[in-house]
Amino acid sequence: MSHTKTTIQSFLIDEAQKIQNQTMEDNDLTEILSTLNHIIDIGEKVSEKEPKLSFYWNEIIAESISVIYASLSGHNRLALSGLRNILELSCHAFYYIDHLIELDLSINEDLQADKYVSALIRDDKFFTTAYIKTFNSQILEFQKERDSVSNFLKKEYAGLCDIVHGRHKTLFKKEELSIKYSKPEFKRFEKEYIDLASSIAMMYVLRFEDYSNAELNKLAMKRNIIKGL
Repeated sequence: MSHTKTTIQSFLIDEAQKIQNQTMEDNDLTEILSTLNHIIDIGEKVSEKEPKLSFYWNEIIAESISVIYASLSGHNRLALSGLRNILELSCHAFYYIDHLIELDLSINEDLQADKYVSALIRDDKFFTTAYIKTFNSQILEFQKERDSVSNFLKKEYAGLCDIVHGRHKTLFKKEELSIKYSKPEFKRFEKEYIDLASSIAMMYVLRFEDYSNAELNKLAMKRNIIKGL
């Protein structure tokens, strides 16, 4: 029993360290880490504007760090699955800015967390053009086409749901059971993570009309959904 325990501990610690070293040696982490810094910055700014929402940003930032760590350790599908949590929490954090009574009800009554991204868009017109126009008069100038932001959020959410629900094409261990460094898997996570961060940046700059940070604007425009910030 003690031998088995030692073997498991060795794998969890020593092997994970080897994978992390390989990942960091073979990849430039500058963009992914600067993107994390932008998420932290957005969280601080929104929490300052509306302190009631700070708990959401604590979760978003903690999970952002966790998924990066998981991917660095070779657990890329787990990391990708975690991105859906971050997207849902981020959409809630922006939705409740304008629905503080509903936020208090949700907290006080511990209501079921059933405001899925797709439901918010369908039922509340979340980040559709009409929704954004209520707080940002320039949205028609910034969008590539009508409802481009909400359509992107919906598409991104659907793709992450496929991973969470185990759609066959999203599985990584179809050929063999192995936990090891894979550059293609890490690059897929990196892309999805930066796409997610771009969504968060889009929602922030549009909701608060804050175009003061050129690098954040660049991240918001990363997927070519909005332009000309």
